Amino acid sequence: MSTQTETEQTVTKPPPLKKRRGFWLLLLILLLVGTFVFVLPLWQKSTRLPLELQQQVQVLRTQVATLQSELQALQSQENQAKLETLQTHFQELSYQQQRLQNHFTALVHQIEQQPQNDDDWKLAEINYLLTIALHRLQLAHDPDGALAALIVADKHLQHLNKPTLLPVRTQLLKDIKRLRELERPDIAGLAVRLAQQIAQADELPLLQGTRATDTPPPTVLYQEQPWQERVWDELKQLVVIRYNTEADSGFLTPGQRALVAQILHLKLESARSFLLRRDTQNFATSISAVRDWLKRYYDQNDNKVNALQKELADMQNIVLNPALPDISDSLNLLQRLSAPSNPVKVQSQAQRHFAQRSFVQ
Repeated sequence: MSTQTETEQTVTKPPPLKKRRGFWLLLLILLLVGTFVFVLPLWQKSTRLPLELQQQVQVLRTQVATLQSELQALQSQENQAKLETLQTHFQELSYQQQRLQNHFTALVHQIEQQPQNDDDWKLAEINYLLTIALHRLQLAHDPDGALAALIVADKHLQHLNKPTLLPVRTQLLKDIKRLRELERPDIAGLAVRLAQQIAQADELPLLQGTRATDTPPPTVLYQEQPWQERVWDELKQLVVIRYNTEADSGFLTPGQRALVAQILHLKLESARSFLLRRDTQNFATSISAVRDWLKRYYDQNDNKVNALQKELADMQNIVLNPALPDISDSLNLLQRLSAPSNPVKVQSQAQRHFAQRSFVQ
C-alpha cells in the first residue's frame, strides 16, 4: 500500500523550473535565427532594387539624350538642304533677271543708235493699225474691231499732215464707210431669243392635246323645241368634228405629246447651234423645220404659237455671215507711197516699239 502511494507521488511530481526556462530560451533563439535567415535575403533584395532602378533610369536618360542629338542633327541637315535649294533657286532667278536686264539694255541701246524720225514712227503705227484691222476683219470676222483700228489710223494720218498720203486717207475713209454700212447680225441677241423659246416650248398648246369640252345646255326649254331640232342637237352632242388636213389623225397619247415637245426642243437647239456657227443656210433650214413642226402639231389659234411663228419667220431670212468688204487697198497704198522711207524697216521699228512698250508695262 505504501509502495503504490510513493509511485503516484513520483509520477505527478512537476519537472524542475530550470529545465522549463531552458526550453523556452532555446525556442526563442530558434525563432530569432529563423527570422533573421528569412528577412536577410529580403533586406538585401530591397537594398539592391533602388540601385537597379537608378541604373535603368540612367540608361534611359542616356538614350533620350542620344535621340535628341540625332533629331537635332537631322533637323539641321534638313534645314541646310532647304536653304541650299532656296539659294540655288535664288541664283537662277538672279541669273534670269540679269539676262532680261542685259537684253533690255541692248534693246534700248539699239533703238537709241537708230536715227529718230517722228514721221517714221507715225507711219509705222499707221501701218501696224491697218494690218491689225485687216487681220480682225478677215481672220476673226470682227468688223467692229477692224472699224475701231481704222478710225485710230485715220486720226494718226490726220495729225501726220503729209500731202503725199492724201490718197491713203481717202481710201481709208472709204473703208470706214463700208464697215459702218455693213449689216451686222446680232448673233448674241438671236441666241438669247432662241434660248427663251426653248424654255417656253413646254407651255405651247398642242393641236390634239385635249378633247373639246362639253357644250353648255341650250337656253330654250327642251320641250318647246321641235322634234327635228331636238334630234339634230342630240346628233351634235354625239359627234365632234375637227378639220386638220396636215396633222396626224387621232388624239395624241401623253407619251406622244411628250415626244412631240422633246423633238421641238431638239429642233430649236439645232437651230441655235447653226446660229452660233454663223451657218446661214443650215440655220434657215432648221428654222423652216421648226415652223413646219409647229404647224403640224400645235394649235395655230393660240397667241403664243402665232408669236413664235412670226418670230421664227423673221429669223429665217437673216444672213448670219454677210460678205465682208475688202479693206486691204488702204494698207497697200500706204506701203507703196511710203516706199522711199523703207516700209519694211518702218514696220520692224514699229514692232520693236510695241514690244518695248509691252515689256516695260
